[in-house]
Amino acid sequence: MRSFWTTADLLARGKSEREIRRAVEQGRLVVVRRGLLAVPGTPELLQRAARVGGVATSVTGAATLGLWTPPDPPPGQVRVRPHRPEHDRLHVAFRRTTTRFHDPRDGTLPLDRTSAVVLHRTAPEVVATAAATGIAPPLTMLEHAFRSLPPERALAILDSALHLRFLCTADLPALAARLPGRLRPIVLAADGRADSGTETITRYLLRLLGLRVEVHPVLEGIGEVDLLVEGRLIVELDGKEWHDDDEAFERDRRRDLVAATTRYRSLRFTWRQVLFEWPSVEAAVLAALAA
Repeated sequence: MRSFWTTADLLARGKSEREIRRAVEQGRLVVVRRGLLAVPGTPELLQRAARVGGVATSVTGAATLGLWTPPDPPPGQVRVRPHRPEHDRLHVAFRRTTTRFHDPRDGTLPLDRTSAVVLHRTAPEVVATAAATGIAPPLTMLEHAFRSLPPERALAILDSALHLRFLCTADLPALAARLPGRLRPIVLAADGRADSGTETITRYLLRLLGLRVEVHPVLEGIGEVDLLVEGRLIVELDGKEWHDDDEAFERDRRRDLVAATTRYRSLRFTWRQVLFEWPSVEAAVLAALAA
């Protein structure tokens, strides 16, 4: 659905300058910056990216589409895993020919290069095609995610895109071809079965340790679990960052009790532990496997 119009677009469609001004006064259009207008209700992230001079991409575009994106750390949370701050910023895909950028909150001001904006140089035709919606195409958006985020977090966004059918596994080779060789195997190993980014990140980081990880296996007497490591350690991830379902909470704990009476061991981690305390998670898994 179209979210943005340039003044030139509207004039070319037969609208007069007076009609455009009236639409703004009546709230039927919103001024983003000079010469650029948005439909009421256009997400603020998209307006900010357009105000800068491009379209939303990477984690910014993903958040607007409702894909899983890395949450901010809880107040006072110490980040113990190396973690780049790009996911906290506004990611904007811009035409390679663009030389002037604007402040994301005030289009009359130039962009301060120290502001929290990450610019992604993009083919002009790609940005031009995406300008009406304000979001880069999925492959471009995911390419920028892999170029600007830690690989496990970009993979989590990709898994979410597969899970929600914004693209399919047949698109993965095309995405991999856009990226450096070190990232291509990660893309091709994407698994759209993951229920959350936390699950994807755990799977990826455990496999980096050389561990065998099965996704959503169904175990006799227990049912489906999130991950099974080395055929004997159940790893369950609490996705409480997104919802608070008391029934699901109780069901999971009952399943933990059943697992404790079988040959399987079981560990359960929260999203905070996975995202911000990974060394502790890794140590717990290795200790459980060594026991």
